[in-house]
Amino acid sequence: MKKILPFIIIGIFVVNTFGTGALKNNISKVSHDEYDMVIIAPELFTDEIQPLIDHKNTYGLKTYLQTTEHIYRSYPGRDEQEQIKYSIKDAIESFGVDYVLLIGGRIGQTFQWYLPPRYSHIDDGFMHKEFLSDLYYADIYGENNEFDDWDSNGNNIFSEWYVDDHESRDIMNLKPDVALGRLPCRSKEEVEAIVNKIIDYEQRKVGKQWFHNALFIGGDTNPGVGDPFPYEGEVDCTYTAEYLVDYNITKLFVSDGSLKGYHDVISAFNNGNGFVLFHGHGLQTGLFTHTVEGEQLAVFDTENISELHNKGMYPIMVVGCCLTTEFDVGIFNFLQILKNLQQHHHLRTSKYECVQEVIGWNLVKQKDAGTIAHIGDSSTAWGALGDENHDGIPDSLNDGLTAGLCSEFFRLIGENSYESLGKVYKNTLTNVLDSYEGFDQRIHYKNVQEFQLIGDPSLKIGGYP
Repeated sequence: MKKILPFIIIGIFVVNTFGTGALKNNISKVSHDEYDMVIIAPELFTDEIQPLIDHKNTYGLKTYLQTTEHIYRSYPGRDEQEQIKYSIKDAIESFGVDYVLLIGGRIGQTFQWYLPPRYSHIDDGFMHKEFLSDLYYADIYGENNEFDDWDSNGNNIFSEWYVDDHESRDIMNLKPDVALGRLPCRSKEEVEAIVNKIIDYEQRKVGKQWFHNALFIGGDTNPGVGDPFPYEGEVDCTYTAEYLVDYNITKLFVSDGSLKGYHDVISAFNNGNGFVLFHGHGLQTGLFTHTVEGEQLAVFDTENISELHNKGMYPIMVVGCCLTTEFDVGIFNFLQILKNLQQHHHLRTSKYECVQEVIGWNLVKQKDAGTIAHIGDSSTAWGALGDENHDGIPDSLNDGLTAGLCSEFFRLIGENSYESLGKVYKNTLTNVLDSYEGFDQRIHYKNVQEFQLIGDPSLKIGGYP
């Protein structure tokens, strides 16, 4: 069996009551009976979201707003998360929506939520036993077309699968039924900034030279191992790049000296790119890899964001690493550490979670800089080493782990099969689930659930013509 490694280095710090009449109060000025997208957000953000609804409708993507307040009054469910999921089910069945955009994260730096996440409970045998998974909201139906509550054993612990325990695990379909993404905004100001950014991106004409650039970044993810591919991050980028035949690809690698530090990344980033791919290690605050000598090399950090000057040239960023979409970080998370110490629990919180914002969302929410969307893991990313079947292709790319998800995403981009970001993302998850026996592999089960989209799922890739 091939050796699977975590791509992480982290320091441990100590019946539906919904009716058309009710909907009209939350709907944009469109009188059609069917819609393409529902935006779910708290009522507080209504004014800031309205320009996005108007913009989407102008381009023929029929969109309406459903507030969380209305959902909590109108739908059944054991908790707010299940009520939201039932509302999405109703939107699919009543209006035929293809896209769901969740807008809302934590309320500032408090432990309260504008729009709560669902936590999966899969023990990967490493560190993180719980992690965010918005796939819960997209996987509406089970194998027999019934509502999938992700709690098949009925114990109110969702997506449960522990080491050496196959009997009590939850059985889920996992395949997304809608294209879903989240903008984990913590304030009205953040909503306004990202709405303006999306509109600006989509209104810029397709064909701009910068969009046909792609930036691929990698190094030696796990020093001293990996033969016949010792530089895992680089080889994952190299093979994936073969799918983007219509793009001018800049490769920043440690082996050829093109990647010496974060300044190289910032320079290439500011030139403008349609896509950015990184393979290596990640934390909530940054990306890193290793040099040919095996020394740790900082690739990009939250502190570097201020050096980005790519206004109007916002890439879709995909990362094959840990923790960049863990959007429940906060400066007061150290209180959870103290609670764990007092209760003698296993420490699940690191010092890197005691920060104001996770880097994936931090890049997306930046005004006049950064990215337009970010796809990556909310927990420990896993990858395989070597070439066990001797086919000349790294096992990491064809075994359905993190690198395989990234590679499948770019394969679909290269085929130009889908115009919206969410459809590419949705089909990436579905294709990977179809391609391996993921239901019998605990790590695969986790990798698909943690691979999250921070961004607008209906985003027109490259903008409208």
